[in-house]
Amino acid sequence: MQAPPPPAPVPDEPAAGPVLGFRELSERVIASVFDRYPRLDRVLMGVLAVFTGTCVVAVVSRLSPLPLIPVPLFVVAGFALRQARGVTGRRQLVNWILLFALATLVGFWLISVVGRWVE
Repeated sequence: MQAPPPPAPVPDEPAAGPVLGFRELSERVIASVFDRYPRLDRVLMGVLAVFTGTCVVAVVSRLSPLPLIPVPLFVVAGFALRQARGVTGRRQLVNWILLFALATLVGFWLISVVGRWVE
């Protein structure tokens, strides 16, 4: 009786695709979301309009011009969203969406800061 021969080594299987970094992954995700939901830019523009309207109403209700401080950031966010609608490259789309997100978040943060100032 003889022991069976050892199994042949299994060659390393190649990866299914190239290893992607954070930038490539975010490009894929953002592009797929904008491709899957073509009306998303209109919805986000409506959200910006609501934020801007809230700031204008706060001027009237608080009797102070301070709530208008975040409005320029919402205008920048709207501009970035409008520019993102027309681009074809993923990298440009990510850049415009990043500008939109940052301007919206900073503007929303400024709403809370101004709300504390005028209390």
